[in-house]
Amino acid sequence: MNKYIALILGLAALITTSCYPTHCTSAALNTTTCSPIHYISASPHVAGDWKMGGPYNIGLPCLILQSGNYLTFVNEKGDRSRGVLKNRSEVIALDWEGGLPGTLTNNSRRINWKNGTWWIKQ
Repeated sequence: MNKYIALILGLAALITTSCYPTHCTSAALNTTTCSPIHYISASPHVAGDWKMGGPYNIGLPCLILQSGNYLTFVNEKGDRSRGVLKNRSEVIALDWEGGLPGTLTNNSRRINWKNGTWWIKQ
């Protein structure tokens, strides 16, 4: 339990001090030129406890921290990635796999990652 509290406090500090991109440079963003990341009004609320849905490590805890459109993902292994909401139905984990895109479904309670895995919100 103390390990999780320390992790959450550390991530809260990370999300407030991390540098996020001001321009879209990843191929995952489907762009070849740099353009500003625009703030999405009425961003979906994705922060909170998630679980790995599959196809492996099913049920292991994951976490998303959110500050507006900026996200911090923590996977079932404890690995962290900065992230963004690209739009109301797409997220990108910037530090995983060169910019791992995910699609929000089920009223933003499921993320289908492009690598074939998925997370379920608790």
